[in-house]
Amino acid sequence: MKNISQRRRAILKGALAMGAIGTIGTGLAYSSPAESAAWPKEAFNASTVDEALLKLMGDNSVISGADDLMIEAPTIAENGIAHITIHSRLPDTESMSIFIPGNRSPLVAHFKLHKKVTKSITTRIQIENSGKIVVIASAGDRLYSSTKKIRTTAARQE
Repeated sequence: MKNISQRRRAILKGALAMGAIGTIGTGLAYSSPAESAAWPKEAFNASTVDEALLKLMGDNSVISGADDLMIEAPTIAENGIAHITIHSRLPDTESMSIFIPGNRSPLVAHFKLHKKVTKSITTRIQIENSGKIVVIASAGDRLYSSTKKIRTTAARQE
């Protein structure tokens, strides 16, 4: 009995290792150093949304109220933390960025999207003050935005 159990463990470990190697290999196949952009440090250090957007995209003219860009977020962020999901039905969505104007650094996240991936992002964000979340998507050489109001409860202690 014990020998069968040990063989089963060895087989499971091998299968898990092969699955992990396959997953890593797939990720490497879709990302190349040429496609990877440098970290947009200046955009993350900007003090306003317009400044961050200009440094990130080179343009800050945005089409607001895009119906094809949806934000799923709670109305209240407990301790300033919120899980949000962004969906884009905009054709040729290339990137999605999350801004919170009330934060010291308004650019919270920036995602470059590959053509072969779904256009949905789920992440966790830190919100310093009650206000709105602004999501800006780049699609077909245009910028589209959508907003959602969110309140925060007591600030997180660090």
